[in-house]
Amino acid sequence: MFNNQENEKYNDNYANRYLTSGDMDFDSFLDDGYGKVYNNCAVDGYCSVDPIIYSLMEVLLYELKQITYYYIKMQELGYENKKIKDNIINYLSLILVGYEFNRKEFETLLNNLNKEKESVKDTYILLCEKKNLDCQILKSGIKFKHFDLMSIVNQGEKQVIQRNKILKTSAKNLYEIILNLIKSASIRLVELKCYTEDYLPEEDAILRLFNNLNFSAASEEKLVRKINEFALINYKIHMKLHRFKEEYYGNIMLNDVQIGVSEGKSILVSGQNLKDLENLLEAVKDTDINVYTHNGLIVAHAYPKFKNYKNLKGHFQMSLDSVQFDFASFKGPVLIIRNFQYMLDKLYRGRLFTTNIIAGKGMTRIENKDFKPLIDAANESKGFEHRYKITTVKVGYDEEYVMQKADEIIEKIKNKKIKHLIIVGLLNHSPVQSEYFNKLEENLSEDYFVVSTMIPSKKENILYFESFFNSSLIYKILSHLKESVNFDAFPVSVYITTCNQHTISHIFNLKYLGVKNIYLPVCTSSVITPNMIEFLKERFGFKQTGTDTGQDIL
Repeated sequence: MFNNQENEKYNDNYANRYLTSGDMDFDSFLDDGYGKVYNNCAVDGYCSVDPIIYSLMEVLLYELKQITYYYIKMQELGYENKKIKDNIINYLSLILVGYEFNRKEFETLLNNLNKEKESVKDTYILLCEKKNLDCQILKSGIKFKHFDLMSIVNQGEKQVIQRNKILKTSAKNLYEIILNLIKSASIRLVELKCYTEDYLPEEDAILRLFNNLNFSAASEEKLVRKINEFALINYKIHMKLHRFKEEYYGNIMLNDVQIGVSEGKSILVSGQNLKDLENLLEAVKDTDINVYTHNGLIVAHAYPKFKNYKNLKGHFQMSLDSVQFDFASFKGPVLIIRNFQYMLDKLYRGRLFTTNIIAGKGMTRIENKDFKPLIDAANESKGFEHRYKITTVKVGYDEEYVMQKADEIIEKIKNKKIKHLIIVGLLNHSPVQSEYFNKLEENLSEDYFVVSTMIPSKKENILYFESFFNSSLIYKILSHLKESVNFDAFPVSVYITTCNQHTISHIFNLKYLGVKNIYLPVCTSSVITPNMIEFLKERFGFKQTGTDTGQDIL
C-alpha cells in the first residue's frame, strides 16, 4: 500500500522518466488487499533458487551436453534430425526461466531427455558400425537406471563439485559466459522459429559452442576465441528476430501507450514472446476480457498489427523494481509467456498460467493454444471496477527520424565538433542509475555528445529519444554510425542501464559492433555475481558505472 511519501518516491523514480502526470488513487486501487505483499526478493524480482531445482537443472544441462555431443557426431556422418535439434534448443531456453519449476513435470522432462539421449547414442553407434568407424563414446557420470529424485539431485550436486575441482576460476567464468550466451541465444531462436520454418544456421552454431562445454581440457585462449566468434552469431540472431517480427507485425512505429487499467475483467501478460501474446488476443477477441502487457512486453504496442486487437487495452506496471508487487496488484489472472526472465518464489492465489513447455510450481500450463482455463479464470476474477489511468508513455521509434539524427551526428563527428559519443540506454531504465546520469548531464563537456533513451534534456549536445524498452533502436543507431565512423579511432561509449539475464549477451553484441567503452550497471548478485563482473572487466575490458561520473568518462 502506498502512502504519500512512497507515492512521491514512486513518481520520482518511475514517473520522472515516463510519467508526466497521474490521477490514480493507489489506496482505492489496492483496496482488496492485493497490494499487501512482502517478499525477500532482490530488486527486479530475482529471488533465491530452490537448491533441489538447481541440482536438477545441473542434471538437465549435463544430459543436454551429452545429447548435443552425439548429435554433432552424427551430423559429421551426414545424419540430420530437425526434431532433436529443436528439442535441444527448447530445453536450453528453459535455463533462463526464473520461476520455480513443478518438480513432477521436471522429473518427467529429465526422464524423457535421458531416453532421447540414449536413443541418439544408440543411433550414433549403429552409424559407426555401418561405416566401420570407431565410436567415440562419452562417459556418463549420471545414472538413470532407477529414477529417484534424491538420487538424481545428489548426482547433480556431485557434478557441480567435480567441475569446481577440475576447472580453474577463470575457466569456470569462461564456461559460465558461454552458457549464458547460449541460453540467451536459444531464447531468441525459440521466438524466431515462431515466424519461419526455414533452416537457421545459427542453431548449429549454438550446438557447436555448447558442445565445447563437454571438454574441460580446452585452453582459456580457445574459450575466449569461441566467445568472441559467437558474438557475431548472437548479434545475427538478435537482428534476424527483429527483422522477422517487423515483417510479420509491421515496422516499429512511435506510439503512445496508456499505463493503467480500464473497467472490466482482465488478463495480464508478461514475458517476451509476441506470438504467444498474439495467440491469446486471438482467443479472447470475441469476449469482453481486457488484456494488458507487462514489463518488456510493452514493445508489442510499437507494432502496427497489435492495434487491430480491441482487447489489448494498454500496459500495467505499478513498479519498475518488483514483478512480485505487479502480479499481486493485478485483479485478474496472469499469463507468463515464453522468455519470462524474472524469479518468482511466491504464487498468487492460483492465478498464474504459462505457455512455457514446463510450468512453474502451482501454475497452470496452456497447451495447444487452448486458453480456456485462463479465460475462465479471468471471468471468475473480480476484475477492475473503475478505470485507473496513471499516465501515457511512448514506445517504439520513428526510424526515418532516428536515421536523420544519426546522419547529423556523423557530420558533426567528421567536422570534429564531437570529441566523444556517449550512448545511454539499450535496456529499460533503472531508477538506481538516475543520480549517476543526472551528474553526467550536469558535467557534460560541449564537445561530448549523448544519445539517450533515459535523459530527457534540453541541452543541444544531448539527443533524447523518448522510447521505452527498445534495444533495437540503439543497435540501429550504432550500425548506421559504424558505416561512416571508425570506432577504432573515434571514442564511443555505451552505458547499459539495467542488468538482467540478457546483459552479458548485449555487452558482447556491442563488442562485436566495435564499441570500446562498454559500461555495465550495478547488478544484483543473483543476476551477475560480483566475481563475474570483475572477470568481465579484467579479461574483456568491460567497465562498470561508479559513483563519480567524472572518473568514469568525462
